[in-house]
Amino acid sequence: MQKLNRIERLKQESLPFEFEKRLEGLEWNRLEQEERFYLASFGIYASSLRPDSCMIRLRLDGGELTPHQAKTVAEISRREKARILLTARSQIELHQLHPHQLYPVWRQLNTEGLSSFQTLSDNFRALVTDPLSDCAPDAIINTFPLIKECQERFLNLPEWIGTIPRKFNTAIIGRHIPSFNPWSNDLLFALARKENQWGFNLYLGGRFNATAQNVDIFCLPSEVADLFEAVAKCYKVYGLRGSRSKTRLHHLIEVEGMGQIRQWICEEYGAPLSCAGQLLMQSSSQNRDHLYPIKRYGKYGEINAQTLEEVALEAEKKQYILRLTPHQELWSIPSTLPTLLQPLSQHSPRGAVTACAGSRYCALSLWDIKKDLELLSPERIRARGVNLGFSGCLKGCGRHYHNDLGLIGLRTNLYGPTERAARVFLGATQAPDPTPARMLYYSVPLRKLNDLIETIMEDFERSGLEDFETFSREILAVYPIGFLQVWYLIRQLHTLDPQTINYFLTHEHSALIRTVEEIEPGAFLGDLNESVRDLSHRLWDLHPSSISEN
Repeated sequence: MQKLNRIERLKQESLPFEFEKRLEGLEWNRLEQEERFYLASFGIYASSLRPDSCMIRLRLDGGELTPHQAKTVAEISRREKARILLTARSQIELHQLHPHQLYPVWRQLNTEGLSSFQTLSDNFRALVTDPLSDCAPDAIINTFPLIKECQERFLNLPEWIGTIPRKFNTAIIGRHIPSFNPWSNDLLFALARKENQWGFNLYLGGRFNATAQNVDIFCLPSEVADLFEAVAKCYKVYGLRGSRSKTRLHHLIEVEGMGQIRQWICEEYGAPLSCAGQLLMQSSSQNRDHLYPIKRYGKYGEINAQTLEEVALEAEKKQYILRLTPHQELWSIPSTLPTLLQPLSQHSPRGAVTACAGSRYCALSLWDIKKDLELLSPERIRARGVNLGFSGCLKGCGRHYHNDLGLIGLRTNLYGPTERAARVFLGATQAPDPTPARMLYYSVPLRKLNDLIETIMEDFERSGLEDFETFSREILAVYPIGFLQVWYLIRQLHTLDPQTINYFLTHEHSALIRTVEEIEPGAFLGDLNESVRDLSHRLWDLHPSSISEN
């Protein structure tokens, strides 16, 4: 029998839902560590690392936001001098609250229809969907009613508040081409069709560095809530509760196997389950939502009270729909969207940027991500249709494993005095065979990061392929990661002729290696790890004469 971790022992002593009655009487300026844990189930984050800067996360499943709710958040933000962040799960967070502000703000929010229940800690987090699932011309299944049905199975119910082994993320996608990559979710309902009926295929086990796997189950829209509940109960009963680092559903699948998980789901569901149908949810790389007349607000997840209030007032006046999106934006959507007359293939994709809270708001981050993103010219990256995910630490809130280009902000002394640097990830793919991005470099100095990114972008553009995911799938994925590491170091150290670069793009390995060996003897024929080490120091070492403050 597994030994319970400290958090599970706390749950046995007192169930999280019982803590709500203690909120009013807490000594908010002198919180104990156990109290901080229980507060998380009610959406209150009070870190001991920054005791004077707290956060409340609001629950807005599907990203649905009413003008009244938006105005309430804006009013509280202005009055309490709190900062507003939009998250990658279509949620709103109020940051930089002092401990004495927490309970009055929390009480007002929940009184005025803005729940913060079960948005943190070991809970079913807000369910996400495509923001245009009910209004885009290409939407097949309206997923918003399904989200509400799933909510009824766990939200605000004592037996589900903080009682599952770890956080649990869910996405329900009813469009052919979603506007974001949903494959990192623990549970994914993906648009599918079987026997002339529209429904969903079920995928399980995604997380920050893994994609969800096929369970071989198809369900109709009317079966979604029951199937969600069956999965929920299986995770609650069988989920691992030992080491906190190995308690996600992903780890249970690793231990028990997907066959066993499927059997448990069938038993809990109480009726035979249909095998998977034809997956019809495509990659978000094909999405062209930027062509719709939608107003978008929020830069890298930040929005101020004045803008939020103005958007709410306009939405009331013009009957616009407000949606928070996984792009960390607030969309103001006309009640009717036009059908796009020109073929989508005639238009280039538009990239997206996902950024974690950063050091301004989170003590775990080593970079002020919201600000420091500008050092990387993100608009230039987006204009090429490339998706960028930037995390400030290994927890991966910027989804660096699930984007075309992923970064983790860190610091290094590998190439000279300690300086800012980034771990670089490359090439996540989506349907029909999703894979997380691979780590390209462990540490690249900030002063050289743009050069690396630009070199990769040059190869992508020279390939002539429609989007970066296709470039990743058809070109980058063919090469071992060690080969790519050497290649992009050589690309920056030497000016290569177009023919040599074409050898790389067309997988003419022999010609490529022969040509590069003339320029950099032994680079590909020896130990690749040794080559990477030597080349990276030649390229990135900071010599005394060039030291500048970072």
